[in-house]
Amino acid sequence: MKNKIVKFIILVFVVFGLSCADKGVVTGDIYTCPMHPQIEMDHEGECPICGMTLVKKEPMVPPEKTSNNPNKESSGSFSLSEDKQMLIGIETSTVAKGDIVKNISFSGKVSYDPDLYSTYSEYRSLSGSIGPEAFIRKSARLKLTKLGLSESQIQYLNRKSEDILLTGRSKNQVLIFVQVYEGEINQIVNGTPMEVKADSIPNFSFQGRVVASGNLVDETTRTLSVWCEVTDPANRLKPQMYVQSSAKIEKKNVLRIPREAVFPTGKREIVYVKQSENRFGPRSIQTGFVSTEWVEVLEGLVEGEEIVSKANFLLDSEAKLKLGGIHDTHNH
Repeated sequence: MKNKIVKFIILVFVVFGLSCADKGVVTGDIYTCPMHPQIEMDHEGECPICGMTLVKKEPMVPPEKTSNNPNKESSGSFSLSEDKQMLIGIETSTVAKGDIVKNISFSGKVSYDPDLYSTYSEYRSLSGSIGPEAFIRKSARLKLTKLGLSESQIQYLNRKSEDILLTGRSKNQVLIFVQVYEGEINQIVNGTPMEVKADSIPNFSFQGRVVASGNLVDETTRTLSVWCEVTDPANRLKPQMYVQSSAKIEKKNVLRIPREAVFPTGKREIVYVKQSENRFGPRSIQTGFVSTEWVEVLEGLVEGEEIVSKANFLLDSEAKLKLGGIHDTHNH
């Protein structure tokens, strides 16, 4: 009996000793690749994908609530020393309201459309008709609709001579057919100021405005025909002459951030919020109106928050390294 007790005590000490020895070797650290954060190992080495030296992964920090927006939680945060911030060139800006101005360019030509002229002339000549002629007028109007004309374009032609579809002009006013991409249709409305230039008339621009928009998007070019009327008293613009048009679109007093502050991941758009002096966190946002300089923020930020506006790519690399799998940005 005594021998069994002694053997049991020896076995306990052996197991306890091995356990202590293991704890001295295995530290519990995780090593990952800066370019492939999905790679995780319990020892130093090289990334099996790209061969880059693995680096120690810092422990994940639980999500924090921002001081300016207590209802909005970040999807994790990480610390970055002041020296590291200076090294990668981080700059920040404050989320604030302001105006966003954007110039949009379009291609176009001076109006000339014999088919449209014939159809509209038939429709107009039957104005006030009754009986069989009324049916013909209805058919002619249907043809105009099939050609893509909207009610505003028909009403515009009703106020002009149909010859404008062949000559391109009505007195000093010239009709321009402008092609607007479907993604920009909602930004171009009746009355929008337009500037028109032609390569054949260098160093000169014609001022005008949008007078009507079509009703049919071209399935090949994905553009909508928008009519613009410009003033040309010198009769420089000729039918079918190619022109370049531009419009200045403005949204006033909207929540905006610098465009370079937005980091597109392929799945979403994020910004990096500065939560404290040395702590940052990614935040998903929804954007609206965009210019070359500014982005309208519809959701995700509140006025007064501080965000990173420069060096986002390098900061994103730090985020992938420190936050690992919870930071689902782009795939390499």
